[in-house]
Amino acid sequence: MTEETATGTGAATGTGAATGTVAVVGAGGVGAFFAGYLLAAGRADVTLCVRTPFDELVVESERWGETLRFRPHVVADPAVLTGALEAPVDWVLLATKAHQTDGAAGWLRALTGAGTTVVVLQNGVEQVERVRPHVEPGTRIVPGIVYSGVEPLAPGRIVHRTNGFVLVPERDPDERFAPEDAARLDALFASDRGFVRTVADVTTALWQKLCANVVANGITALTGRRIEVLRRDDVRRVALALAEECLAVGRAEGASIGADFAAATIDRMVDMPAGAGSSMLFDRLAGRTLEHDALYGAVARAGHRHGIATPTSDAVGALLAAVSDVLGGREGA
Repeated sequence: MTEETATGTGAATGTGAATGTVAVVGAGGVGAFFAGYLLAAGRADVTLCVRTPFDELVVESERWGETLRFRPHVVADPAVLTGALEAPVDWVLLATKAHQTDGAAGWLRALTGAGTTVVVLQNGVEQVERVRPHVEPGTRIVPGIVYSGVEPLAPGRIVHRTNGFVLVPERDPDERFAPEDAARLDALFASDRGFVRTVADVTTALWQKLCANVVANGITALTGRRIEVLRRDDVRRVALALAEECLAVGRAEGASIGADFAAATIDRMVDMPAGAGSSMLFDRLAGRTLEHDALYGAVARAGHRHGIATPTSDAVGALLAAVSDVLGGREGA
């Protein structure tokens, strides 16, 4: 692997003046990944807003054969932003787990305002509703659909195995977010890898990702095994039931998803690289509470609105809730 090392409080290895301010709230797997590649580009002043501070950020990318190391600007208390970061910032990448959103309210209030765009890098289909109560007036909120297979190893250290991008809506319903905004964010990564990509039908994209999440997360977390567990015929039947329930509800919500999508999604997961897991599995192994409600609860709530039964999702969600009740000794960054 190649290795790149940088020090500093924000823009790291790129050239030219910074063209934006970015606060990454939550530096677990997803937050650390995007923060690392923003720092590598050096086009933004980047601040990491975390629960557990660390001195070094290390992103080991098995997919791209490189290791990035930085000493970024890390803040652990929104009350000390004054003088360290001028608010409101241009961009907030909210990368906490969905059930930690209320806990991030202090960061969101301190960082946002007119001119700020919050890209919600969380699972589920209810990102905007979940975040809106916590931001300042004039803040734009955009759902981000993350495809980046990462595993947190320790505070500030992750392994990246698959994908590596976020989908954002080509244009949001209130017409305050347009393709040029997505291009402006992607430009901060200074890369042709397409870290930020647009999608015209965000409803379909959200439910497609939720389908993948309800398959992978619950099954791996409950079994304590990685994605390879889907190769079992009996487990695959459970996975297919979860996917088909989710997609039935998604179609009722307006998603356009073909009949073969569920089976194709499971097939793709089975072919993932060795060691691939899920964020919920990693949280369980680390003793952290689980993001079950944003996934299985979302399916149940939407199913109830449309009169669609979701018995498999309900059962898996209940089991995960019971597991989560006894976890929480180490909440994420």
